[in-house]
Amino acid sequence: MNVSLTKKLQLYKKQLHDMNMAAKQTQSKQAVFPEQIEFENDREIHRAAEQLGASINYFENQYVLVHTEYLPLDTKIGQYALSDLTSLVQCWQSGYAQHPLSACGLSPEDLLFFDTETTGLGSGTGQMIFLIGLARLTARGIELKQYFLPGPGHEAAFYDAFLRDCHSLKNLVTFNGKAFDWPRVKTRHQFVRDQVPKLPAFGHFDLLHASRRLWKNRLESVRLQTVEKDILSMGRSEDVPGKMAPFLYFQFLKHPDAKLVKGIIEHNREDVLTLISLYIHLSNKVMGRIECDAEESYEIARWDQQVGDLEHAKQLWKMLSAGNSSFKNQAMLRLAELYKRAGDYHSSLNLFELVIKENDVTDESACIEAAKLLEHQFKDYERAIYYTKRAIECLHHSNQVTKSTDNEIDLKYLKRMDRLDQKRLAELS
Repeated sequence: MNVSLTKKLQLYKKQLHDMNMAAKQTQSKQAVFPEQIEFENDREIHRAAEQLGASINYFENQYVLVHTEYLPLDTKIGQYALSDLTSLVQCWQSGYAQHPLSACGLSPEDLLFFDTETTGLGSGTGQMIFLIGLARLTARGIELKQYFLPGPGHEAAFYDAFLRDCHSLKNLVTFNGKAFDWPRVKTRHQFVRDQVPKLPAFGHFDLLHASRRLWKNRLESVRLQTVEKDILSMGRSEDVPGKMAPFLYFQFLKHPDAKLVKGIIEHNREDVLTLISLYIHLSNKVMGRIECDAEESYEIARWDQQVGDLEHAKQLWKMLSAGNSSFKNQAMLRLAELYKRAGDYHSSLNLFELVIKENDVTDESACIEAAKLLEHQFKDYERAIYYTKRAIECLHHSNQVTKSTDNEIDLKYLKRMDRLDQKRLAELS
């Protein structure tokens, strides 16, 4: 971004704020952009296309600007080369088929890294997509394409170009695309569906959900650029703020100077390429191809358990149980529960008792689980009574008992104690 554009952005901030306030106050769901604007003559659109390094694709009486470039596979995006995508997808073929990020059954060419820029963050029909960026592997390297909407009256050309290029689409890779980008594509597609190809059916890897699972506790906010900076150790020296993109686009519609939107297009390009690096990084973490810290391992194991990959979850929890991290006890409890469900009651009980032994005060759930196993599986009522008493002590010591729940909890545990006493006496008689 040059100095003059930076100054312009600063001047536009107050105008953008006033425009947003006016949009919030209106009851209309119509677009906040001006009425359809036609360029004075073809020279302006050709000049803008030339400045942006884009071609002009015509469709009926409409057109769209398309920028295309090819990046060699040895190009590095952060710590990863683009060629790493091929070996990564091959690794997915050998296992982890149940995982939500698994590319098992897909080829590297099936993945479409996808991001959009819109006229606003709302979900109403008045919000338009004015820029689509995508990247995919081809025989020439990574093909990166960006489709720029030159005006509100050219959506048919915009979506026709995008959909014809992606007719073989199998799997999107986005960041918050399930909730934001693709629903807006579907909404706007409705207006031109009789003129353009149908939307394809596809799988979808949303990297926001994966990033939240692994890093929500260490990041101030789980935004793509935050992940890019703090997790991938990448950064951008100059970047158009996302909140400025709609205003700059509206200025372009009034005065089609490519300098107004060049920064937005570069921002979109960086986002798409970051998606490739982030997908490689997350996949490497999930498959254990690169080192994970204790929190990442614990969250990956929880994710594995949720999707039914119990063996991998067990491996990770065993590793954490043998270490000294702050996740050791949590991992032991998770592992004990897995053993219990599998019918390995001795291993389960040993782990529950180990957690209790290593912690003077612990969550009462470990004590209750030990008591349940001793009562129902081992018929050891004396020890079951002991752990029930420990559970009561732990609960009261942790200040989790309030006046409103005191009687309820006491009654619950007293019933257990009474039942255990009766069983113990019956065994002695």
